[in-house]
Formats: sequence, structure tokens, C-alpha cells
Amino acid sequence: MLQRVGLSRVEAKIYLSLLKGGPTSIRQLAAVTKVNRGTVYESIKSLVTIGLVSVKVVGSRSKYSAESPEKIQQIITEKQAQFKSVERDAKTLMPELMAYAKATAEEPKVRFYEGDEGVANILRDVLATTGKLDKKEYYVYSSRSLRQYLYRRFPNFTTQRIHDGIFAKVIGVGTGGDLAELSERKIIEDDSYETSSSYNIIYGDKVAMISVSSDLTPYGVVIEEAGVAAMQRLLFNRLWDSLS
Repeated sequence: MLQRVGLSRVEAKIYLSLLKGGPTSIRQLAAVTKVNRGTVYESIKSLVTIGLVSVKVVGSRSKYSAESPEKIQQIITEKQAQFKSVERDAKTLMPELMAYAKATAEEPKVRFYEGDEGVANILRDVLATTGKLDKKEYYVYSSRSLRQYLYRRFPNFTTQRIHDGIFAKVIGVGTGGDLAELSERKIIEDDSYETSSSYNIIYGDKVAMISVSSDLTPYGVVIEEAGVAAMQRLLFNRLWDSLS
């Protein structure tokens, strides 16, 4: 209960011990609560600061006493007043903060991801972003040499995509690749596809480009900008229509 009004577990334990046992020294508190003296001392300082514990110095010794539990209600009342003040300040600041957020949102964002988990994060974003679109569809340029690196941390990606009702249009560079449900594939035959190790995804206002480094570590870059995505989507659809 005391932890719900802001006390730590140790502070609550010390306050209850003082409430039951009366004025006590740091050494006695440490023995009774089985908490080391340093922690007891720091907790006592905190309790004195908020007004739940008082100190009386007798000679060279300090004795600590618990204040009345009624003080807890005062603390709660003070916190409520503070929260109301913060709420009023937040309402005043909200229009200004939203203006900043809008300005930031309009700037293009570029994010870099590395490793299998980074690629998995991109794929998760593809599903999350596309799943919110009116037309749940994304577009892919796929290189056969890269496909083996895509799903190592997200092997059920295609199953999840189908479950979410998301359609994929894929232009494959080179042969290969399985045609799954809710997808359509067209192929660009290219003798140089073995060196074309890139997998590009156009989804919503984002374009993701996934590749592998010289040490075969996959990485990806996501550009979030409506104009860039619109241009890439236009070029994809023009190429798509030209393929048999």
C-alpha cells in the first residue's frame, strides 16, 4: 500500500518499523529490518525529506521517529495538486508541442538497420504499416541471391502476411522464388542477377532497401517520405505493366 503512494519497498519497510517500534537509531533499524546501514541511511533521508520521518538529536546520537499516518493523506493531497498543476501546464503547452510534432513529421526520416534482427524489424514494419492502409498492398523488387537472408529471424513472415490479408506484388530479378497466396510475381531475366543483391520494398510512405555487406551481414535502410515512395510506386507500376 505504501509503495502505491511513492515509497520504495525499503522505505515502506523502514517507516512501518519506526511506526511500530518508536524512536530508533540507524543501527537498530538496520538490525530489525535486516537492511544494510548505508541503504537505511539513504532511505531515512528520503523519508525525512517528504515528512514521514522526524529526527531528534540527543548528544551525539540521532533518533528517528515515524510521523503520524495522517501525514500520508497530506502527501497524497499534495501530489494530487501537483498532478492538476502539471495537467493544466500540459494543456497550455499542447498546441505548441503539436506544432513541433507536425513540423518534424513532415521531414523525411531515414533509418538504418543491421543484422538478421534489423531485417526482421523492417519486415515487421512492412506488415504493421501496410495493414493500416485502405489498400493492403506493397511492392517488391526481389533478387534471388538475397532471398536466403530475409526471413532467418522472421520465418513465418509470409504466413503472417496472408493472415493479415496483405497482398504483395513482386518483380523478381532472376528466376526462383515461390508464389504464395495473396501475391503475384513477374520476372526480369538478367544474366547479372547474381551480383544484384538487393531487395527493395515500397509500402505506404516508405521505401526499404535491404542488402548484404562484404562479410554477408544483412542490413537495410528505410526512407520514410511520401514523395519518394510515390515516385518508386509509379516506376514499379510502369515496369510491372510492361512485363508479360
